[in-house]
Amino acid sequence: MRVDPRILGALVFASCASADATPPFAALGSAPLMVERGAIEQHLVLTGEVDAALSIQLQAPRTEDWQLTIRWLAEDGAQVKAGDRLVEFDNVAVVDRINELDLQVSEAALAIDEQRAKNDVAIADKAFEVLKQKAAVGKAQLDVKVPPELVSRREATNFVLALSRAEVALTTATGELRAAEKGGQLETEVKRIAYDKAERALQGTEAQLEGLSLTAPRDGLVIVGDHPWEGRKLQVGDMAWPGMTVAKLPDFSEMLVRAKLSDVDDGRVQPGMKVACVVDAAPEAPLSGFIASVNPVAQESGQQTTRRFFSVVVELEAASVEVLRPGLSVQVDVTTRQADDALVAPRAGLDLASDPPRARLTDGRDVEVTVDFCNAHGCAITAGLAEGDLLRGVP
Repeated sequence: MRVDPRILGALVFASCASADATPPFAALGSAPLMVERGAIEQHLVLTGEVDAALSIQLQAPRTEDWQLTIRWLAEDGAQVKAGDRLVEFDNVAVVDRINELDLQVSEAALAIDEQRAKNDVAIADKAFEVLKQKAAVGKAQLDVKVPPELVSRREATNFVLALSRAEVALTTATGELRAAEKGGQLETEVKRIAYDKAERALQGTEAQLEGLSLTAPRDGLVIVGDHPWEGRKLQVGDMAWPGMTVAKLPDFSEMLVRAKLSDVDDGRVQPGMKVACVVDAAPEAPLSGFIASVNPVAQESGQQTTRRFFSVVVELEAASVEVLRPGLSVQVDVTTRQADDALVAPRAGLDLASDPPRARLTDGRDVEVTVDFCNAHGCAITAGLAEGDLLRGVP
């Protein structure tokens, strides 16, 4: 279809004229905005989840393998009875170690029996040698007692020397017997220590085997632990290390909220600030509370992200145990600033992008204003405006 160039030019001219006639303020023809005195609050919304203030922590046990593989895990949120199985870790390595230690204990016990047998043989040999030397001393003593007139002087001297040698040999044999007895006792004690060490290692490893199965210490609801950096619940096949919380039994008598504060809002939330919590599962029943603590160190929320958050603990003033359960998502509305008698200007009537901020009165004048703080609807003004001033909307 061919358009008449004159008609097209008229349309372009009309559009340009209309654009030139557009006022610099989009709300030029709208109702004026009044500056009033009253209360104003500034809010910051955090996300968090319900948790129990007190709970029994079930942690991975300490073993020689350091890391353990979760072989079985109770269902998250399941009701359990005292003694019920909650978590089981892979025990293949521990069972193999028990078999090795059991063999070491048997070998150590056999080594004690062998040492005792060796001691008995050595002591028997030394005791026989002592008896032999005693007999030699007795014979030499009889020879020495032979009257001198019956033997020559040389034979008498030899008898005395033989007695002296026999007595020395007896003393040596007696010393060797005592040394053999003491040495045998020491060797047996060494073997006994090795046996006790192997026995303790076996008992400790058997205790580790029992610790690889975590059971409920009391009746309650089990909450599966979170993976430390993947932002999910633990699953079968995940690795755990000593001291890591793999499950817990919460106490529902006292509940709190654990929230996260973005690092860009550092300093805006302080302990003692009042909050209003809305549980996603029960939005019709908001809960009041206050900021109990703010972790001074920001931590990464996950392994693959650079975003960092401060951990915030919110204590609830009144909570319904029937409604709250650990893990429920919560929105935490924190009142960060408030003023009961402030000069409040509608935010739509302020140009906050300029430096300093400005406001346009209905008479066409632009005035500089000093802003204390703002919320989504208005700003607390400390200078530049007066109560009752009328503003025109700023685009």
